[in-house]
Amino acid sequence: MSTSAPDADAQASVRRYFADYEVYEGGQCVAWGQVAAHVDDRAASADTIVATLRDDAARQHGAAPGAIRLRCVCRL
Repeated sequence: MSTSAPDADAQASVRRYFADYEVYEGGQCVAWGQVAAHVDDRAASADTIVATLRDDAARQHGAAPGAIRLRCVCRL
């Protein structure tokens, strides 16, 4: 048993991620924020996780996913 993290649940298939991000337009940072996402598959690749976080952040600001710069990504 670990005191720094909860025991893994064999039935759980959802991982949660948090990201701090900036939105760029014309080379300038025009907004920033935080986003959290649930990824259903434990075998999800890093690319899938980053794409999910960027898509969610872009949707919040009405921007293209390519305009989102993730500054920090943490698994919760």
